[in-house]
Amino acid sequence: MMPRSLALTGLCLSFTFAFHHTAEAQKQLTIRDIWASPLFSAEYVSGLASMNDGLHYTVLDETDNGLAVDQYAYRTGQKVRTLVDGATLIPEGGKEPISIEGYSFSGDEKKLMIETAMEPIYRYSYFAHNYVYDRASKKLVPLSDPNKAKQRLATFSPDGSKAAFVRDNDLYVVELATMKETRVTTDGEWNKVLNGATDWVYEEEFTLVQGYAWSPDGNKLLFLRSDESAVKEFDMTYYKDQLYPSEYRFKYPKAGEVNSAVSLKLYDLASGLTYALPIGTGDRDIYIPRLGFTPNGSAWFMRMNRLQNEKVILTVPMPAHGTKALPIPTEIYRETSSTYVEVTDDLHFLANGSGFVLTSERSGWNHIYFVPMGGEPKALTSGEWDVVSVAGIDEKNKRVLFTAAKTAPENQEVWSVGLTGKGLKQLSLAGGHNEAEFSKGFQYFINTRSTANDVPVVTLHDGQGKLVKLLKDNVRLKETLKTYGAVRREFFQFTTESGVQLRGWMMKPPAFDPAKKYPVLMTQYSGPNSNEVLDKFDGRDLLWNSLLAQKGYIVACVDPRGTGHRGREFRHVTYGQLGRYETEDQIASAKWLAQQSYVDGGRIGIFGWSYGGYMSSLCITKGADVFKAAIAVAPVTNWRYYDSIYTERYMGLPKDNAKGYDDNSPIHHVDKLKGNYLLIHGLADDNVHYQNAAEMTLALVKANKPFDQFIYPDRNHGIYGGTTRLHLFEMMTKWLEEKL
Repeated sequence: MMPRSLALTGLCLSFTFAFHHTAEAQKQLTIRDIWASPLFSAEYVSGLASMNDGLHYTVLDETDNGLAVDQYAYRTGQKVRTLVDGATLIPEGGKEPISIEGYSFSGDEKKLMIETAMEPIYRYSYFAHNYVYDRASKKLVPLSDPNKAKQRLATFSPDGSKAAFVRDNDLYVVELATMKETRVTTDGEWNKVLNGATDWVYEEEFTLVQGYAWSPDGNKLLFLRSDESAVKEFDMTYYKDQLYPSEYRFKYPKAGEVNSAVSLKLYDLASGLTYALPIGTGDRDIYIPRLGFTPNGSAWFMRMNRLQNEKVILTVPMPAHGTKALPIPTEIYRETSSTYVEVTDDLHFLANGSGFVLTSERSGWNHIYFVPMGGEPKALTSGEWDVVSVAGIDEKNKRVLFTAAKTAPENQEVWSVGLTGKGLKQLSLAGGHNEAEFSKGFQYFINTRSTANDVPVVTLHDGQGKLVKLLKDNVRLKETLKTYGAVRREFFQFTTESGVQLRGWMMKPPAFDPAKKYPVLMTQYSGPNSNEVLDKFDGRDLLWNSLLAQKGYIVACVDPRGTGHRGREFRHVTYGQLGRYETEDQIASAKWLAQQSYVDGGRIGIFGWSYGGYMSSLCITKGADVFKAAIAVAPVTNWRYYDSIYTERYMGLPKDNAKGYDDNSPIHHVDKLKGNYLLIHGLADDNVHYQNAAEMTLALVKANKPFDQFIYPDRNHGIYGGTTRLHLFEMMTKWLEEKL
């Protein structure tokens, strides 16, 4: 499920916005400036990739003739050379250069895979034509016949001699010396079987898109096979430029319904044999959310039960030549929970085969553990703070690199800790929001830092955190924001009547007068393990909030129970009853705001998108005496309509928790509605289906409740494209001015 925030990512120096509360001669923000112009765009390092030596990195730079892949030195941050000039990328026999839309290196870095003509499928997946560029000969050849269907998930083998891709749900291998193509699977079929790629729900909820992995020697492929034949289909209608609307049908397992039947296969390139991996259970209702190879060449995979309260990691050694069956998997890790266990990308194996690191909430907070092969987990970090993600293991210096909300729930900083659990060290500046991309070998990192009131800044550091060079300062953006009077965010905390401490931020109108009373718009997402109250530059969301503040509104945001960076108990309290505690906390927040001398308690509204839209729908109904207005964009209105993996992780199965599913579905509370309600949805939303809005509409009509509604044909969950965002935010702004 997608959070409301579509903010620009934060960047390591402190460049303060110069927000103003005084009535200076400044330009007024407009929705057109925010959503239909590049006026407030930030600069970033695009297409960043570390090279094998750990001393150089590449980026996609803009040139007068398109894009180029340029090489830089970590030691200085200076450009060394251009590796690929996009203007010269003309395929053999062609006349025009192809556009670079993505790139990756072969293992020996002698070749590049160039992606072009991308077509999006779902949130992360896409089709593309792939070309192989030889750096020595400067020749560009298609990976596969460009007259055939586009490919997906094209990657080089680690040794650089081969490549693999998925086409029409089948897995292929290409021998690059001859460009000979081998079809590994033959049973792939749309809406039936996928090989090497994942289905909709794995992509959306496990963020697993590439369902295959190369062995370290490049001689084997481990791949996921998903049989979705029994999964029920959902259909959407498209209208644009068609005499008769067209229908798009895809497999979408809803809560309690049949999932894809998954299995693991191993393909041996030398023998052409395909093995079925024994996955260790006869239960059809399992997930395999992660897979790969250990550094010593054994396959590994993660197995979870349907309720996602048991996570097991297993390894399988590779078969001897000529062996017809694989060994039984060895369990190397098991974790269970009374609620659920998270799936992350924090699992990293040591090259020497001695063990691995991962994160777990077993202590009550999310921390890093070293697990020796066959041994018990040992905590490397501890305390009442959460690790956010693990970047990897620096084996040379025997340390783990990670990000954590250690100093405050609003912050995310870069840290390292020794493999012994000692030597905890902060590598980024204190506070703010930091994202580090490390070089291979961890000798350097490029950090992206911002705060709620600082523009994004990109800096280059050595592996101990010392500043090497400022790469992007976004001074132009800083000056533009000053010119348009962007409003400062202030953080606050309070304790509810039930004793829950909540944290939030607030934006007050320019020339704020504490003797006056102002209307309030509360904005929130509130979904499990999410955070909106962050010390982070919030891009165009911040600018819309500033515009509303300029129009005389206070804009506030509070993270309720269930959200992240506050420990396991704070997160997991919502298990089995999504919406209950979050709604209680948002209502308590509105009541606390109404008690402030400068707030008009009769004019408090709430806005949210996706899970946030679900929450705003609950608040305007269950909190009808508190909220005057609510905007719900693409909301879930009945958890029975949402997908299996996400919903069951937090709610269990509908047959086991019918009360939990129904008690906090907004459709069952429409009779309480008193205030103004605006319901917005995209008709081509493949994630939270329009069915949710339709069901809410039917319930409101049945209860004879007035409301406003707007739909966007052919638009998905993000409701964007062309002038769509411009229209959406102009409409919502005008509606708020009329209704709040």
